[in-house]
Amino acid sequence: MKQPLTRSASDKMIAGVCGGVARSFGTDASLVRILAVVLSLFFGVVLVVYIALWLVLPLEEGGPTGFDDLKKMFSGTSTPPSDYR
Repeated sequence: MKQPLTRSASDKMIAGVCGGVARSFGTDASLVRILAVVLSLFFGVVLVVYIALWLVLPLEEGGPTGFDDLKKMFSGTSTPPSDYR
């Protein structure tokens, strides 16, 4: 592995998992994406692994995990805009 396993913030199509895996293993992100799609057609567990990686892997440089994003989305404690009246 060249870098720690994180989700990519810049090289992403859905959640950045394939981009992060590709960067971590030093390969092309398109190859990882194609491999993930083809394998998910034959083995459903690949989709489950993708979702699990999205939930637990942080965005690069210490960003939030997918689980953190979900908590923020469903918590209902969003702050109103500064010009909210």
